Amino acid sequence: MTTGSVNMYRRTCRRVGLDRNPMRRKEDRVQTMVAATLALVFLIIVPVLVLTVGVSVYHTETAVVQAKTAQLHQVEATVTETGKAPLYAPIMPAKVQWKDADGVVHTEDYQSTALVQPGQSVTIWLNGANKIVEPPSGSQALSKAVLLTGGALLGAMIVVAGSYLVLRRSLDRRRLRMWEMEWATADLRWGSRS
Repeated sequence: MTTGSVNMYRRTCRRVGLDRNPMRRKEDRVQTMVAATLALVFLIIVPVLVLTVGVSVYHTETAVVQAKTAQLHQVEATVTETGKAPLYAPIMPAKVQWKDADGVVHTEDYQSTALVQPGQSVTIWLNGANKIVEPPSGSQALSKAVLLTGGALLGAMIVVAGSYLVLRRSLDRRRLRMWEMEWATADLRWGSRS
């Protein structure tokens, strides 16, 4: 270690309250130790929450999407006519036509997320009743897992920060009481001139 790194190490220890300064009270050291412990607990909780909440939600949601996908089937349909796409939404209304397995022709309204022309072929998803449904989402499981894991991490952070603030407030009250008591003792020792 060079002299500069030793000085930086000492300065860092002094700033976080890990030096042997006689002016530091027991409460200051307790606050520093509790803050370090809570930070360590939070750093341990983060991967545990990600592994428990995130992974379990992801697997559950993936199973739900797969179950929904198993109840649906894809069909190639032909666009018969198109409507005007509203300016505020990236959806183009259209009528599509397809044949089912029995050869029966079906015509229904369809909301396309891409520009389509009459006569163009599009892939649609149908449920068991041969009604057009939304295609299964490939990102739903991941987005729900990220959202719930983020909420769990936020909750853990609020609990850890709240615990620290409650401890700090109680230590500050104790410091103020001790400060008042020391001033009263000094006033008696030095003599009151008021």
